[in-house]
Amino acid sequence: MSAIEHTPAPPPRAAAGTRGLRARAARRPVTTLLAVTLPLGWALLAVPALAFHGVVPGGPLPMEPFVLALTLLVMLPTVLWVTAAADGRAGVRALLARAFRWRFGVGQWIAVLLALPVTTLAVGAALGRSITAADLPSVLGGAVVDLVVAVVVINLWEETVWAGFVQTRLEHRHGLVVAAVLTALAFGGIHLPMLLAAEVTASGLLGAVAYLLLAAVLVRLAVGVFLRLTAGSVLAVAVLHAAFNASSGEGDVVDELLSGGQPVFPAVLAVVLVTAVAAALLARRQPAAHE
Repeated sequence: MSAIEHTPAPPPRAAAGTRGLRARAARRPVTTLLAVTLPLGWALLAVPALAFHGVVPGGPLPMEPFVLALTLLVMLPTVLWVTAAADGRAGVRALLARAFRWRFGVGQWIAVLLALPVTTLAVGAALGRSITAADLPSVLGGAVVDLVVAVVVINLWEETVWAGFVQTRLEHRHGLVVAAVLTALAFGGIHLPMLLAAEVTASGLLGAVAYLLLAAVLVRLAVGVFLRLTAGSVLAVAVLHAAFNASSGEGDVVDELLSGGQPVFPAVLAVVLVTAVAAALLARRQPAAHE
């Protein structure tokens, strides 16, 4: 199958002769979304970077409010408008229904929540790092709170745009792998100004860009597989996204439990392993192509 299960193909677009911005959005919905959100995203996320380097007065600014503003005030309204233009109100309802789709198997929920952090810990241990269980209840309790907040505040709406709209539409046309790569390029591209909100060298910046794009491709591949495993649930992949951040981020739960510094490399290997296993399970579930 080249399309996400239980997700209907986009309806026919507006006639080629129809004019106007809404008609253009109906004809080229993904292009329209990116044409609006990429420039506005770069402009918003450039503010903390410019402030860090003294171009904007007032001292360094936190990045988080600008990411939140981009997601909730730019990307989410734009994706709803473009979806309405392309698919009508029924399309908007379908997209939002997927954002809150929670009914799928218990096994899938366990994988969504635990596969990445547990596998990251296992990979880290296999690479010679030690796992500490000191103050474990407090660490795990804080991790649960952080994950819920991250999903509710940012990841659910972020993935409504990237997984629910961009990657789903690209997959209907190009298949899972190409859709994941194309989505990763756009996802990574809009985050590029964030890399400049620090002291950087040319080589350091190239390394950061390479990691951002590699991680984006791997995570988008995982998202594509888990969308199929969870009946197209955007909620599921929003939780998966938050779980990856918790597995790879400095000061997050895996970093707290695993020695040796920020667990970036173990988390990347964990994404590869989890995606491979999930893809194998998905292949067993799907009927043969010619049945």
